[in-house]
Amino acid sequence: TGGGTGPQPGGALTGGGLGRVVRAIKNQRWGPDWLWRRNVACVALMSRAGLRIGEALALDRDDVTLNETSGWVMIRQGKGLKERRVPLSNRARAALVDYLEVRPEQVDTPALFLTKNWNRLSKRPVQRMVKSAAGRAGIERKTTCHVLRHTFATRFLEKGGDLATLRDILGHANLSTTSRYLHSNARKMQQMVEDL
Repeated sequence: TGGGTGPQPGGALTGGGLGRVVRAIKNQRWGPDWLWRRNVACVALMSRAGLRIGEALALDRDDVTLNETSGWVMIRQGKGLKERRVPLSNRARAALVDYLEVRPEQVDTPALFLTKNWNRLSKRPVQRMVKSAAGRAGIERKTTCHVLRHTFATRFLEKGGDLATLRDILGHANLSTTSRYLHSNARKMQQMVEDL
């Protein structure tokens, strides 16, 4: 499922796996152009902004703010119903811009991510899409929406991000929850302390 009980050691996509999943989504173009762009943008929010699948799908169009050099999404229905503002990376912003440029505007719904019938997109199709894309990308390990979120957390820490900031981005109540993402970073931790 997209939820899971928390991060597990080795839970992140590594070695270019995320890029391969995104390419697999882009290469399977069916139906209107906005559908595959929607899928790429949805995956970008989980893998490049750390959103839970439910948080990404609960977003309304007005929850997204995009500027030339910055952007963020307002999470209004996070775990525990806590609101938080999540910054968007350049790639996450680009994926959202690509989608919003072609997202049908004639529909009478505030939902950011739409189905072909103009309803709010639900979890099951996204979970299937991620699993299918990972398979087409040749990724043998189980790849879920939570793995995409875990990939974001792992990359954030690898780039020198701190746990307190990551906790705020991910919407964790306790630092101990966030610290579990350190397990997959054990090799880097060993390298960092080796010469102390």
